Amino acid sequence: MIRSMTGFGRASGALSPRYSVAVMAKSVNHRFLEAMVRLPEYLWDVEPLIRAVGAEIFTRGKLDVSVRVQRTLQAEATVRINTHIAQAVVPRLRAIAEELGLGSTFSGGDLLRIPDLLDVDTQEGEITEEERDALVQIVRQAFEQLLTMRKKEGESLRTDIGSRLGTIRQLQERLTQHRDEFRQEMIAGFRQRVQEISGLVDADVREERIAQELVLLAERADIAEELTRLAHHIEQTEKAIGGNEPSGKKLDFLSQEMLREINTMGSKSRSATLRMLVVELKTEVERIREQVQNVE
Repeated sequence: MIRSMTGFGRASGALSPRYSVAVMAKSVNHRFLEAMVRLPEYLWDVEPLIRAVGAEIFTRGKLDVSVRVQRTLQAEATVRINTHIAQAVVPRLRAIAEELGLGSTFSGGDLLRIPDLLDVDTQEGEITEEERDALVQIVRQAFEQLLTMRKKEGESLRTDIGSRLGTIRQLQERLTQHRDEFRQEMIAGFRQRVQEISGLVDADVREERIAQELVLLAERADIAEELTRLAHHIEQTEKAIGGNEPSGKKLDFLSQEMLREINTMGSKSRSATLRMLVVELKTEVERIREQVQNVE
């Protein structure tokens, strides 16, 4: 079953008594697998593990992973008093207070109002191996949700592509039915042009010469080979959308090959019926090609 490259997944849980985490993962179509992981600075060493899990589950798509961590226990902190600021500012404040008759006693609250007097540094310790494993497991859960959505949308793509392949097969059968008609129409047009030109120049053209040209013309105008190759491409496309392997690139190639055969058939005849069928075929194949751009 084919899978889309568009989806979204989310998972959350506790890494340990001190951390809880929420992971969001989304993806859009891309030629290759490209992952962008956003983590807090103290979790940067987990990024290779997250990328490895993504490469294990997905083969194509632009993957965006966001990991948000929240502390459930207060982090350890160190407090440092900037003595240089204290020695420079406090004596001056006392002098000003005495000069104004405000007294020279300062409370702790007064001192805390001095900018940069206290420097509080929260210590974010490295996560443990158990916390790292728990984070990877939550990321995997988010990826599984994303994968489920991609599979669901892939099923919709498979249904649409299969329906269009059915229409293409019907149009191909109509071309096969009209194949001799297209050839006879071209031969009749060639004979008419020979008669018109020979009448203008007042010259007779030998029937043998006309027959030789008609043989070559009929061979060049025959669309049997193109119809055979088109039928083969349709069969291969049906197998690809029904298989379990990632087939986005293969489907893109097959849609290009179908367009090539259809354009070749359109260039071989001026028949209005053939051109109408060619336009309908190209429309269906172009729609398939648009859809397969989002197939993994």
